[in-house]
Amino acid sequence: MPPSLSAQIQSHFKKGDIESAQAALALALQTPGYRNEALIWQGVAALREGRQADAFLHLARASERLPQRTDLKLLLGRSLQQSGQHEPAEGFLRAALQRFPADQPLRRLYWSTLQTSRSHAEIAAQIRAQLADIHDPTELQQVLQILADEPATELLVGVVRYDAARNLVTGWAVDLKTPERPPRFQLATGQVRLECLANTPSPLLTQAGFPATHGGILVRPPQPSGALRVIFTTGAELIGSPLAAVAPFTPPPPSEQDPFRQPVDILVPVFKGVDITLACLDSLLRHKRDNRTPHRIVVLDDACPEPQLVQAIENLARRGRIELVRRPANLGFIRNMNRGMALHPERDVVWLNADTRVHGDWLDRLRAVAYQAEDIASVTPFTNNGELMSFPESRIAHPMPDPQAHARLDRAARQSGCTPVELEVGCGFCFYIKRRALDAVGYLDEETLQRGYGEETDWCLRARRLGWRHLGATNVFVAHSGGHSFGPEKALRVHQNNAILRRRYPDAERRFDTFVARDPLRPAREALQQLLAAQERPTEAPTPPPTPLTASRPPLPGRCWLIADRLDRAEIGERWLRLARHLARQQPAITLLLAEDTPWETQLLATDGVSRLPRIDGLDARQTLELCGTVLALSLDATPETVTHSPYHVLQAAQRHRLPLFAPESAGLDRLGAFGLHELHPYLPKEVQV
Repeated sequence: MPPSLSAQIQSHFKKGDIESAQAALALALQTPGYRNEALIWQGVAALREGRQADAFLHLARASERLPQRTDLKLLLGRSLQQSGQHEPAEGFLRAALQRFPADQPLRRLYWSTLQTSRSHAEIAAQIRAQLADIHDPTELQQVLQILADEPATELLVGVVRYDAARNLVTGWAVDLKTPERPPRFQLATGQVRLECLANTPSPLLTQAGFPATHGGILVRPPQPSGALRVIFTTGAELIGSPLAAVAPFTPPPPSEQDPFRQPVDILVPVFKGVDITLACLDSLLRHKRDNRTPHRIVVLDDACPEPQLVQAIENLARRGRIELVRRPANLGFIRNMNRGMALHPERDVVWLNADTRVHGDWLDRLRAVAYQAEDIASVTPFTNNGELMSFPESRIAHPMPDPQAHARLDRAARQSGCTPVELEVGCGFCFYIKRRALDAVGYLDEETLQRGYGEETDWCLRARRLGWRHLGATNVFVAHSGGHSFGPEKALRVHQNNAILRRRYPDAERRFDTFVARDPLRPAREALQQLLAAQERPTEAPTPPPTPLTASRPPLPGRCWLIADRLDRAEIGERWLRLARHLARQQPAITLLLAEDTPWETQLLATDGVSRLPRIDGLDARQTLELCGTVLALSLDATPETVTHSPYHVLQAAQRHRLPLFAPESAGLDRLGAFGLHELHPYLPKEVQV
């Protein structure tokens, strides 16, 4: 929108000249280049006037059109918060922070929203899960104040890290009850306890409003000693404790043995998740004999806190089914995996997440792809949840298939005969790495990257710079659950690591986007789809009788009505066009919402009486309809049920969105709880009053 028109609208609103402002907005809405900005102004005006449903609809439409505008997400979040919609506000803001995890206004609004929707214990748990990654002083001040406002909360708070290169424990600590006093704490390892005081300056705490004289932690433990607990005098541990105080990683020298003649190490890092982890190990053990490739299952127990899981994997190790390495304290994925890959410097390795499941001769097929050429560094299989290698849609986290469905998928992938596809980067859920590539490229960066996000991307880009390639094995399918390893801090750490990767590899994002646009994996996905479709035997299940509607009669007319018809016939489309034009001229206007694709969409949207139902991350369709002020689902199809026509899709649309249905009496849906169209006659033009 040109500054002059935008300034005019702003000036009109400032002066309270609503009529002139609305006229300028109407003009802007008619011009495609101005429409998005006009939607924002409409939303802001509705917010000021307390018209929450209008504000949500306008801002949601603008946010959908301008997905990179975080200020719109902030406005939308505030509109939800002001309207008392706490649960949708939380869901929306959580989804926004998945995309923009470091946006400070969004983060502060998220914490304030939680205060209206969650118990203090739940909020405190989320704060503690993210506190180590909060580096903005304003946000830190906000979350510490939230903790301090609850008397029952532990008021001694601190964060510690271990700097292996300098053998230092660093961090900060504060007593929220008496912040003017430096907190006391202990370093404990084995029988040794060291009394300490947080008495060095902490710039972060100072900027957050705490005293400049103390709060910082800078302590040198006697020596790297494995698990190092950092404990307040109350017995509570600081966030980050116990620390894995281990010596810096030193890669072993390359082996002279030929890795192809050695067994492969299947490295399974384990932390939490009893059932999912044991299912992974069970699939590995069950299919061990299906693979001719010699291999060892090496479980890397990263100080698992679940006794049942620890006991189960120890039992497997005692029986010789697996090799077990237990860390004294939690190293995090990168440090754990580096030391795992160094166990046998002569072997190829496979990273295998503990929330995966393998099938058949999966390893033989992966290895065959890896050794197709000398310059291949890594191989990643197809999966339901694995970035570029996701199936049926790339870069989508699909649900994990059950074992039977997984077996069908893997057998079909094996039969597909599709050639491997070169990738920009692999994905670490199941990642075959050739030892010669590991020796040439080096191990993972455990000094700069945070815990376990983006490490395989960094390694793959380093390898590519040295001339190595990464392949996608389209003839292997490994099931992957995803989301079991980390908590709510994930998005923020991903963002922090991605910022490092962008600085290191400035051209990588453009190359990745080009790969996604080209989509060379598409033929393999389509071939797999066709194989699966050919194997499925359609069964004719009897159609269940329709379920009657139970929604009560709404207050009329409401702000929005949902279009329940499919609009698959010309006469129905024309009828909806006439209604849309009529409603657009009414005051106050009723907006018709279109939730399904239809060839009539362009004509309907041009009437200004119809809007596409916004698709907003973090909100489902039912929540979005409610927030738009949708009071009913409407059908204009008067055709009664016949052998060739069923009106039940209309009924299903209303049931799916929990809306009362209004339909012509001749359609016969009144017997299933629909209200008659005659009840809407005051709002309908005569030509659609069926």
